[in-house]
Amino acid sequence: GNYLLEGKKPSRGLAVARMTAHITYLSQPALHRKFGRKLQNRGAITYSFDHDFQVESYLRHQGKSFVDRFDANSYLYITRAMDYFDLSIEHDGRLAEAFTNCKTRFCIISFSSDWCFTTAESRTLAHALNAASCNVSCVEIESDKGHDAFLLDEPDFHMVLSGFIEGAAGIRGLN
Repeated sequence: GNYLLEGKKPSRGLAVARMTAHITYLSQPALHRKFGRKLQNRGAITYSFDHDFQVESYLRHQGKSFVDRFDANSYLYITRAMDYFDLSIEHDGRLAEAFTNCKTRFCIISFSSDWCFTTAESRTLAHALNAASCNVSCVEIESDKGHDAFLLDEPDFHMVLSGFIEGAAGIRGLN
């Protein structure tokens, strides 16, 4: 609310929200590979509320760095916008109608371990685009890197995306 006027940012809540969200950006295998149960700068578990494990230290760092560069109300509005967004609402629940007469080429890429935007959701979108007679490619890339896979070095992703962009450029005579 009025934290800007009062000079007190809701840092703890925003940090915890980011830490919680950040877990969904990685997959369980990626988290295990990166951290496992490795301890953070200690030889034994302390059984305290301090961060014993590397994963705790990593998540706290993600939360703190996020608070320093992001506004809490902006985060609330963005997450609510994501929660409320439904392209089919204006078309009586029929997603395909949202794409009627659309001439755009679509390339839908999903990652098998993405918890934020699942392959099932990507397939639903691809089916709707097909039902609207749109030009759509839909590819699932096998990856254990979670939602962040599109930000990381994922050769199959780069190959698919490059092929799509080069194809689009070729159609327009831009290569």
